[in-house]
Amino acid sequence: MRASLERILGKPVVFPVEITLSSGDTYLLPHPDHAHMHPNTRDLIIYPDEGPFSLVVNPDQIVSIRPVRKAS
Repeated sequence: MRASLERILGKPVVFPVEITLSSGDTYLLPHPDHAHMHPNTRDLIIYPDEGPFSLVVNPDQIVSIRPVRKAS
């Protein structure tokens, strides 16, 4: 999953994306700058526009990552 996340974070054209966790929580990432992979662990750090300042997510807890249509 880490390789997939790094690939997605490296492609700004696929953004915005919505990440759904196994808890049912969803987070909108409008741009790759809103998340990064922790350099020393396998965790994903999310910086949501709303809610907590940052969120540490184990990639095993990610159920889906889907592109969100941009408003026309």
